[in-house]
Amino acid sequence: MDNDGGRWWLGAETAVGGLLLLLGILVLLGQAMDLDLGRIGWPVFVIVPGLGLLGLGLAAPGRLGEVLSMAGGVVAMAGLVLLVQNATDRFETWAYAWALVLPGGAGIGRLLVGLVRGRRDLVVGGGWLIGAGLAGFLSFAVLFEVVIGIGGHRSGPAGRYTLAALLILAGLVLLGRRLLAARRPQGG
Repeated sequence: MDNDGGRWWLGAETAVGGLLLLLGILVLLGQAMDLDLGRIGWPVFVIVPGLGLLGLGLAAPGRLGEVLSMAGGVVAMAGLVLLVQNATDRFETWAYAWALVLPGGAGIGRLLVGLVRGRRDLVVGGGWLIGAGLAGFLSFAVLFEVVIGIGGHRSGPAGRYTLAALLILAGLVLLGRRLLAARRPQGG
């Protein structure tokens, strides 16, 4: 146990040291280029701790590592979303961007810890979470941007029917999958 604990600490120390080094280089570059990091790059101060948690999770053993990796993925993804929103001044996109943060970020953390540990179950579970996050993001983006027009861009008459068409399509896909599954012979 002491040996594993010592290795975990060395991995955590390495991850934190690397992140501090990266943060220092970013601050130095910002100062050298006279950038107002508080105005432009403040999301980096969310991304870096997220990457730190992710690094700790990848270094930590057992369930603790899995939880830290998923939390780190969520925090880092929140920072990335904030970075894009800050650059585009489109903070209203939180109405649907949360889907990238919660299931998507957690999925990235889970997938990465699964890859590091050679655990296919974690990789597959992470992939499903990422897919769910992307599907939610795209679905809600269509709803809020095309149908509702949250960004101030109305899509005209076609937008009124987009939601109905997407719901019908999703229903047909699910029913079709169910019918095909029912037709398959049950064997074992």
